[in-house]
Amino acid sequence: MNSKPNIKNIVFDLGNIIVDVDYRRFTNAMDWPFKDFWRFYESPFFRKFEIGKHTEIEFFRELEHYIPLDSGDEQRYRDNIHLTFPLRAKTWGIVHWLQLRHRLFLFSNTNSLDFNGVNAWMDLRAPFEAVYTSHEQGYLKPDVAAYRSAETLFRINPSETVFFDDHQENIDAARAAGWNALRIDNEKQLIQALQDYNFILPDEIV
Repeated sequence: MNSKPNIKNIVFDLGNIIVDVDYRRFTNAMDWPFKDFWRFYESPFFRKFEIGKHTEIEFFRELEHYIPLDSGDEQRYRDNIHLTFPLRAKTWGIVHWLQLRHRLFLFSNTNSLDFNGVNAWMDLRAPFEAVYTSHEQGYLKPDVAAYRSAETLFRINPSETVFFDDHQENIDAARAAGWNALRIDNEKQLIQALQDYNFILPDEIV
């Protein structure tokens, strides 16, 4: 990869970049059939929830069409949802290192329940100058409107920005919008990509 000394902004996706994603861990904790929850997750309703088109009250009302809810299940959901997203500890350490030296941003397709559950667990917003969540901004990657909205929110120049995401369609859309972007499949690959972009990382983390 060629050196890119003009990169000033680092934009991270959340799922499978900073945290892993495993809804089966969550459904196991809730003692729910995974296949029933996954049907809900893949429904058009869930996608609309991720762009803020439905409230959390409506979310649980809709969920009952897939999984019968007992008294207290709504609070259990909020308490356990972070189990879906185990932290990549080394990556999290690198993010905190980099935020002392560079402008960092988070750019995630996510809903209020997932994001707030993770944020309560690990203070997710802390190392980022700004955070784009689809439920707050109203657009999902790879919609071009999501990238333009993120540029405005982050106050960034696309040509001075590198973006890391685990979905190729999101990477392709970022590149089409003028961003530098790389698909990342694992933590080792992220570390190598940061080094290829000449970001200095501490030996004890790498």
